[in-house]
Amino acid sequence: TVDEKTVYTSDGALELESVPEWIAIIGSGYIGLEFSDVYTALGSEVTFIEAMDDLMPTFDREIAKLAERLLIRDRPIDYRTGVFASEVTPGILGEKPVTIKMIDAKTKEHVETLEVDAAMIATGRVPNTKDMGLEDVGIETNRGFVAVNEKMQVLTKSEDGEIVPGVWCIGDA
Repeated sequence: TVDEKTVYTSDGALELESVPEWIAIIGSGYIGLEFSDVYTALGSEVTFIEAMDDLMPTFDREIAKLAERLLIRDRPIDYRTGVFASEVTPGILGEKPVTIKMIDAKTKEHVETLEVDAAMIATGRVPNTKDMGLEDVGIETNRGFVAVNEKMQVLTKSEDGEIVPGVWCIGDA
């Protein structure tokens, strides 16, 4: 349950009134990694919770190795991989910890319960393309995502789409 006080998204993380001593970041993609850098710089201990067997599972392996060496290895960061955060219960700032129950990603059996000061959900962004009228101008989306070419020009569709003149797209769309 996201309450944006002790359990929050990256949006809520930008509006915190205090820095947690220990934070769990659920998801170890770009957003989670960026925030782990910020939190450790501010003095927090960080624990990543990642469902896949490796941290940064969507990264190119060479980039992941470099990021691990530069941004994780010498910092107060530990991690659990191959586990789901099956239940996240918000806490009360300064009074009650956030409780995170973890289950094995394969067997679905309970493996650990973690109590931390805060938890950030960093399991991915959702495209913000709904109600933009893309379909009205002939642009198909796939779960909200817009197809682009190598120059970030918007295509009418993913497979064999035509370039939409004067329209480019970057970021989470």
